[in-house]
Amino acid sequence: MAPGISYDESGSLASYFGVTFLAIVLIPWTLSATRTKEKETLKPLCPCPSCRNSPRRIHSIKSTKRKRRFLKKAIPLAIGWLLFAYLCYSLSQAPRLEGETVYNPFEILGLSDKSSEKQIKKHYKKLSLQFHPDKIKLAENQTKEDAEQKFVELTKAYKSLTDEVTRENLAKYGNPDGPQQREDKIAIPQWVVEGKNSIWVLGAYGLVLGGGIPWVVGRWWFAQRKLTRDGILNPTAEIFFHQLREDTDFFSLISLLASALEFTAVLGGSKKRGSKKERKERQSKIDELEKILDQKKIEMGIEENPLMKKENRVVVTTAVAKRARALLWAHLLRIDLNDHQLESEKLAVLRVTPPLLSALLNISLSHNWLTTSLLCIKLQPALVQALPIDVSPLAQLPGVTPEKGTELQIINKAEGVRWLEKWMKTEKKDVSPETLDVAKYWPRLEVVDAVFKVGDESLVTPSSIVELTFNCRYVYPTTPLSLLSKSKPLLPNGDIKEKEEGGAADSVADVEESVTKVEEEKEKPTPTDVKEKIVEKVQEKSEIEGETKKKVDVPPNGFAHAPYWPQLRKPHFYVLLGDSKLSKVIVPPIKITDIPFPKPDGTPSEPKEYKLQFQAPPASNLYSFVAHWRSDTFLGGDVQVPIMLKVEDAPEVTESLEEDFDDDISEPDEDTLAGQMAMMRGEKVKPSGVHQQDDDSEEEEEEDSSSDEEGPKKRVRAYNEDSDTDSD
Repeated sequence: MAPGISYDESGSLASYFGVTFLAIVLIPWTLSATRTKEKETLKPLCPCPSCRNSPRRIHSIKSTKRKRRFLKKAIPLAIGWLLFAYLCYSLSQAPRLEGETVYNPFEILGLSDKSSEKQIKKHYKKLSLQFHPDKIKLAENQTKEDAEQKFVELTKAYKSLTDEVTRENLAKYGNPDGPQQREDKIAIPQWVVEGKNSIWVLGAYGLVLGGGIPWVVGRWWFAQRKLTRDGILNPTAEIFFHQLREDTDFFSLISLLASALEFTAVLGGSKKRGSKKERKERQSKIDELEKILDQKKIEMGIEENPLMKKENRVVVTTAVAKRARALLWAHLLRIDLNDHQLESEKLAVLRVTPPLLSALLNISLSHNWLTTSLLCIKLQPALVQALPIDVSPLAQLPGVTPEKGTELQIINKAEGVRWLEKWMKTEKKDVSPETLDVAKYWPRLEVVDAVFKVGDESLVTPSSIVELTFNCRYVYPTTPLSLLSKSKPLLPNGDIKEKEEGGAADSVADVEESVTKVEEEKEKPTPTDVKEKIVEKVQEKSEIEGETKKKVDVPPNGFAHAPYWPQLRKPHFYVLLGDSKLSKVIVPPIKITDIPFPKPDGTPSEPKEYKLQFQAPPASNLYSFVAHWRSDTFLGGDVQVPIMLKVEDAPEVTESLEEDFDDDISEPDEDTLAGQMAMMRGEKVKPSGVHQQDDDSEEEEEEDSSSDEEGPKKRVRAYNEDSDTDSD
């Protein structure tokens, strides 16, 4: 051990270290464990009672899970605080170390701080007669060395008050003997370094350093590696990748989703198999449920896609996957399970599905499958609204069953994008007031316009970075048609042309026909047109900059009407570009939200601008795409618009156009003061009209003289050349 350093024999320094460390860890941990989460700031988008009670319903669903989490945190916290209390108690009972108290000579002599020097001498004389080693009578358990030590302390205290040197040492160094050697103590109890405990100490170090730390790091490492970027297990991602096909239908997609290994944790698996009797009871419940589901599918006319290849169909093999599939179908068909255990398992299955659905979508997008990607997106609102994808969207309204929704759709011809507007205009019988209230505030996405741009230019060149800029908003089915944006055919790169007769472009063929007419009307630009175009672009840019400054932030959207979903659902939309002819995804989707809702009086708000960025095709051509806006919350709320992207090479500016343009803008006239100053600087100027006429006459004379010298053959040849040029 180095001089000036020693171990703490009392162990109090180690207790101080332990108390400090535990306080640093326990106080923030306790605050985070006991702090209540902020209440949901989202508001319901519809006035129905189920939406108003949704936060309370979600809270009751999550209460059991919260209790389990709290217990997992409470037990370690209780142990930590008990250890903290024990260390504090041991510190209060431990003797004080040297150096912890301040040397006070008045306290040693038993005098007050205000005693005079005469009183100090008189009192010391009295104490010296009492405690002198030669005159003191030793008490029981008192040795002569103790008496001598006591007399030395009294003498030192007396000198620190009367002797100038001793008093100076006390004031300067805090000790009457002058500067002392510093001794630092290590906050490790001495019993830790004693030889008889060395084996146990080495064993503890080896267990912590050789086993504990590698175990913690390895557990963290393998926990990270077993998950993909989508947050699902690697084996699950492998199953999805190998079994997802381009012709996968809705039935196979549900079976593939049920094959995820994440359901093993929530449905029990091998850990909660129970006795043989319990397993048989659970299996008998699932068998009965599957029979009910098959009968319900037949009644609703839900069948597998006959065009899907038989070898591509997903087959469920494990018991957990069959159980998960049955629970998913029971949710989609709104089957009342009448069993608390099955209901809780169904909610647990639904809470696991969001990352699995994202993984399925990403795998489909990696293959650029348009139909499968749209099906994966459509499965999300189907699960949220607890309806199959082919059922009438009217069944989303409260009090409307899937069978009744299909009946209302057929009778009232409530089909197409504006299915709810058509239904609202008809005579509604046997419909509750709650259903009508929800239908009035059911949002529908309206895409006001969509434009392709490269920066601030509308010209799209090959391989350039293109932005599909679109404005959209929500409208209600009760919004008057006069307040809605008028649908117009979209021409290449978002240009709009009014139709003389008819409405919007309903297909890509209509758009291509409009494009052909516009191309025929186009003429080659003249220099004057180019100049006017530049001025227009500058004005448009200034107007756009002025509009961007006036943009108002849109308040966040509330949660949608989803009474069967175990979480509050904020609506989002996927936006992507696809090629319907090739059935390929051209641009992968982005997710947008916080779309403006109508004002309180029902009038539409100003649309909000969004951008979808991608790289243009490398070849110049006219490309026909379909822009898709797909909801992840509402069925029947999808929008798709055919749109044309015209990719063309950058226009080449001729030299004569450049010279004329530069002459008109940059070169001053020769006769002006600016022209004279430019000539003095050696810059180019426009010649004056007088000099221009003189130069032209001189050139004509030179041409006449040269033509006379060359002879008739030269003239005939020049004539022929001029005539050929004119004819061309």
